[in-house]
Amino acid sequence: MTQKTLDNTFIQYGIRSDDFVLLEMLAQKHGIDFGWLQTLFRTLNTEKARHEDLDEKALERMIESALQNIRADGELKFYS
Repeated sequence: MTQKTLDNTFIQYGIRSDDFVLLEMLAQKHGIDFGWLQTLFRTLNTEKARHEDLDEKALERMIESALQNIRADGELKFYS
């Protein structure tokens, strides 16, 4: 009998490790900072765990906050 282990990536980010690898490859292909995406996924997963369900407004606020952090760093100059 094989023993299943916990998927640490899923625990941290709410995304299975196989899917996480795919997202990383897509981010690199499209020039998106994967560190930013990791932070966004972790924040979303934490909020979801705390509140069970995120409404659309809360999700918009989180994404806008993440984008503001990028703008402050100058990484998304084209997004002004």
